[in-house]
Amino acid sequence: MRHLLVVGFAALTAGLIVTGALADDPSPGDPGDPGDNKPDSAVTYVESGPDGVTIYIAVSETSPGSSGDSSSSDTSSSSGGGWSCTADVMNIGNATREWFERESALHPGEAPWVVQCDNGFMSIVWLPLDVEASEVSVVVVQGDPVDPASVAAELLDHVPVPAITVGVNPEVGLVALPSWFWVEGYDGLPIAASDTLGGTTVEVEITPTGYRWTFGDGATLKSTSLGQRYPEESDIRHTYEQSSLSTGGTFPVSVEITFSARYRVDGGPWQPLDPITRSFTTAYPVQQLQSILTGR
Repeated sequence: MRHLLVVGFAALTAGLIVTGALADDPSPGDPGDPGDNKPDSAVTYVESGPDGVTIYIAVSETSPGSSGDSSSSDTSSSSGGGWSCTADVMNIGNATREWFERESALHPGEAPWVVQCDNGFMSIVWLPLDVEASEVSVVVVQGDPVDPASVAAELLDHVPVPAITVGVNPEVGLVALPSWFWVEGYDGLPIAASDTLGGTTVEVEITPTGYRWTFGDGATLKSTSLGQRYPEESDIRHTYEQSSLSTGGTFPVSVEITFSARYRVDGGPWQPLDPITRSFTTAYPVQQLQSILTGR
């Protein structure tokens, strides 16, 4: 499940008017003076997956205390590049109760966490209720804010699927005799693509989960096999009951491959994407055997 929150620092400053009493509630720490930061110097977004939660702070311009380098950690804090950040569950006191009741209705199943950096940057993010502090990481990246899911969707549209063809034996089919089929030019291994924008690297990986064969005469076959190239005996086979003359001389034989898809950000936990399909077709002629009687 993916959670995304993107807020500019100017918006955070306005939010602090509501939560200004946090200084009297020391458990999340004093948020510091947000005026120490340049407006719109950073934004915060969250990626949540089965292996944990990563809070990203995207620095779009150099702000006080930032050298412009990226930093990350495998705990609830991040240091390096001039930014040292922590994330803690927000302590709700009397001064923030009204705000919490209003905002929590917009975030069912989630709780507010306070992200603070030693240069005065502060943000509030909403994380799943069942997340533990040991599962939370803070990552600081340099560059304009990037929506990893959008980058992943773009990569998925251009993932380098090989130029697959449908292999067949015999080259010309015969009615009532089985033809063998297989995938040519692809070995069935996962295919990956990646891109780096604004200091954030997004990787996409697709893996085949099934193959749907159509033989042009109305027959179909589902399999998890690529078939075997001749002279091996392929397990993808079909026997035609009529010639292809009635369909213009050939049958359109195709294989539709379904790929599961996932992505990750900066080597973090994998997040699911919707599956994709790719289809490949070849023209296959099938002839009718005819007996010829000869006289003496």
